[in-house]
Amino acid sequence: MFYSTITSKNQTALPKEVVEALKLRPLDRIIYDIRADGRVILSAKNETFASVAASLPKMAKPDPAPTIEDMDVAIEEMAGKHLSRSV
Repeated sequence: MFYSTITSKNQTALPKEVVEALKLRPLDRIIYDIRADGRVILSAKNETFASVAASLPKMAKPDPAPTIEDMDVAIEEMAGKHLSRSV
């Protein structure tokens, strides 16, 4: 179990182990899912449009552009990675 302290401005530093477990990088966002029983589930929201675009197949020529189907596949793959990384 890991912990951090809240400052007077409601700020805290995430323990190194949490950052590593969620594979967080600077400017990533953290999702706080507050449950009815008082538990809070943290997960990372760190997939960006740029990272999805980078996962599209590389093409020898700039044309033709990726198809909608190519983009849909890339988005589904990224969504799967995000869901599998949730804590």
